[in-house]
Amino acid sequence: MQLKKKSVLLLLILGIGFFSGFITIANACKTDYTEHNYAEWRFSNNQPYLYVEADDYYTLGFLEGQNLASQIAWMKLMIILQAQELGLSYHIAIYSALDYLESIPEEYLLELQGMADAIDVVSISFMENIYEISIDFMDILAQNCFWDIYYGKIIPMLTGYPQSPLIMGGCTAIGSHTSRNTVFGQTIDLSLLMVPTASWVYTRINNKRVFSFRMGSMLAMGGINKWGLSLSVNLIEVFNYGCPGIPLSIIYRNTLENARTVKQAKSKIVSNDYTVGWNYIIRTRKTMVAIETIPNSYSLERVVRGSYTFDANIYENPLFKMSMIYPTKYLERYNRVSELCNIYSQDSNLDIQDLFNIFSDTQISRRFTTGDPMEVGTVGSFFVDHKNRVYFCLGNPLDSSFGKIKSI
Repeated sequence: MQLKKKSVLLLLILGIGFFSGFITIANACKTDYTEHNYAEWRFSNNQPYLYVEADDYYTLGFLEGQNLASQIAWMKLMIILQAQELGLSYHIAIYSALDYLESIPEEYLLELQGMADAIDVVSISFMENIYEISIDFMDILAQNCFWDIYYGKIIPMLTGYPQSPLIMGGCTAIGSHTSRNTVFGQTIDLSLLMVPTASWVYTRINNKRVFSFRMGSMLAMGGINKWGLSLSVNLIEVFNYGCPGIPLSIIYRNTLENARTVKQAKSKIVSNDYTVGWNYIIRTRKTMVAIETIPNSYSLERVVRGSYTFDANIYENPLFKMSMIYPTKYLERYNRVSELCNIYSQDSNLDIQDLFNIFSDTQISRRFTTGDPMEVGTVGSFFVDHKNRVYFCLGNPLDSSFGKIKSI
């Protein structure tokens, strides 16, 4: 019955997309629907974030699509160019994304369709060329399955590929927990080409409030919810081939919308840990855990050093390291994080200022210095203090002021 229900829903969604294409151009510049359905770009200390409020997920997606059209179109262009770089077709991403479709909850399918319907064609200037990028539902779906397909399928198949991929990551996350002080911080590191895909988005729907980092149309890649539960994400290149399931961006959004506690979040995430290799920190004001996962193999809660832990795109468990394609790739940064944690910790405790100091190190918050479009650097970061206040930025925190949100 569930399969049939999802299939009927998909036909309905595709039908909505088909017919709404005739009205997309007319609505493209309209942001305010009603008092409870609107979107606006807001600024805190010159840091932009998109605020979106809606009564239903389709409208939420439509408003997101209107305001993130450039980021979404750029993400599609990057996936197209990445496929060409690897000798593949963009249609591989589309066909592969279909495998994940039945696993996505209905409300998020409607949100993805709303995004697609809000965008017609976007002109992108890149390398002295103008690309006319059209967006439909399958493009949005492929973006939300990108990490699962790329890290869970393509990279394991193309191990030893001689050229660096266009779309790369290399994030660092740190959390510290004591009875009085639980804080969290993360950098989001991507290749220079990916900078135009990035945004911060605050969504509010049905009393669910989430502040999250986005790439293109991805529904969430790390963030915090109204209960102060925050999530980091560190993707890992592993040999293990991932199986279709709920895509990572959907897992994160669903968890942030619905989990009040670390236990609830962990249950949601671990039950869907088979699409891609990753590790993560889950933090609330009272609790913190760090977990390492290998697709179709292991999920293991990490032992916390004293009161703090960190992730730097590397596994600590020796058994897990056997699954890594590049076991020494991140060691220099990993060792530097460990050194800095030891320097700044007091009785194995880190406070929010300690995190700011650690992330001020140029090996952790990495600048783009060479002009190489495939160089990896820090494109954004966010921190959560013991009162659940959020500090965030687009760009490198070494060169950017922090925006601040007192409560979600």
